Amino acid sequence: MIKALIIDDELPCIKSLQNDLSIFCSQVTVIDTCRSAKDGILSIKRNTPDLVFLDVEMPWMNGFEMLELLSDINFHIIFTTAYDQFAAKAFRVSAIDYLLKPIDEKELQEAVEKVEKAIKENHDNARINNLLNNSKSPVTEQKIAIPYREGFDFIKVTDIIYCKASGAYTEIILGNGKTILLSRSLGETEELLPTELFDRIHHSYMVNIQHIKQLMKSSGTFVVMNNGDELSVSKSRKEQLMVRLGIK
Repeated sequence: MIKALIIDDELPCIKSLQNDLSIFCSQVTVIDTCRSAKDGILSIKRNTPDLVFLDVEMPWMNGFEMLELLSDINFHIIFTTAYDQFAAKAFRVSAIDYLLKPIDEKELQEAVEKVEKAIKENHDNARINNLLNNSKSPVTEQKIAIPYREGFDFIKVTDIIYCKASGAYTEIILGNGKTILLSRSLGETEELLPTELFDRIHHSYMVNIQHIKQLMKSSGTFVVMNNGDELSVSKSRKEQLMVRLGIK
């Protein structure tokens, strides 16, 4: 049985989530509900939950600020938010589960099942710390979480030279010569990476513009990356790339 705590300033949202959990997630027992981050901190210390459903945007103190006040995060978190643009990308980068309000029952079940698996496999909360660090760090210091069988690897986004489509997967080419295979499409991977650093130059390639060594226009446009790899630039994306590079 998973002991859960719900922290949300909106009572209808709390009641709706409680109802959904009772119907679709019988393995979860809601041990307390709180309508402020302050009450949430007290309840966490008092009840030691296995799982916290945490609203992102709350008056006076948001979910991120609440977590920063905790000395030890020894529970799993599923964020809930009505602000998709505000939160979704940050959560995906950190491999954090989040639910967009109004909460979909299937997505709720999937998120709870992930937590259940993590509890059984005794996974720690390194990804939570990564999220908090990313929220405070400049883009050049941010990290992306790469899942693997035993957990997650965290790599700096600046270490990525480019990403290459490989069917339903993405090859991530790093500056140290290693290649990581990510079980996401290139389009999904594009959502994970900061637009300040990365540009989609082709349906098969997304590059870190800091690692572009040359832009060549003989027999078609292509870029030469710092590792020597040559990548085609599609006609439809050429102008955008030239603007990004300050050429046009």
